Amino acid sequence: MIPMRKPVYLMLYAIILQNTFACIVNPRYPDPTIRPTDPVPTTVAETGGVPDNCMKCICQVESNCAIPNPVCKNDVGSLSCGPYQIKEAYYQDAQREGDNLGTDWKSCTKTFECSERCVQGYMARYAIERRIGHDPTCEDFARIHNGGPNGYNKESTKGYWKKVNKCLNN
Repeated sequence: MIPMRKPVYLMLYAIILQNTFACIVNPRYPDPTIRPTDPVPTTVAETGGVPDNCMKCICQVESNCAIPNPVCKNDVGSLSCGPYQIKEAYYQDAQREGDNLGTDWKSCTKTFECSERCVQGYMARYAIERRIGHDPTCEDFARIHNGGPNGYNKESTKGYWKKVNKCLNN
């Protein structure tokens, strides 16, 4: 056995105390410099994603939860497609986090399954605790869906949230 010096013992003791203190103060370990080796969920995908009731109400507000005919329509100067009215840039961002979204935005938005995976991928990228400062709620998901990555902070998305919230309460 290799003899250890007192400073090494003190350093190990300090690390143990620091991690123990982190557990007591905040068991979710938001500070990556003091969390244990066990991974803590940080993305929507790891925590279960957007809840079904929230997804259904976003879909209801966007399209009465139907595949539009035609699939795409012009909305604020660009095309929005499918039951969630997904724009191409949204799809591209979702591809970075989501899986099985195919290679074509318009084809993906022709089906509920791919459109929902797209929304989940987008939220896994933007509706996460370390970005928004708290566990995401349906309000955060809805406002980010409507207003982009920082939609949860935009005044302009409050009306959209009211529509989604009304659906949730019916």
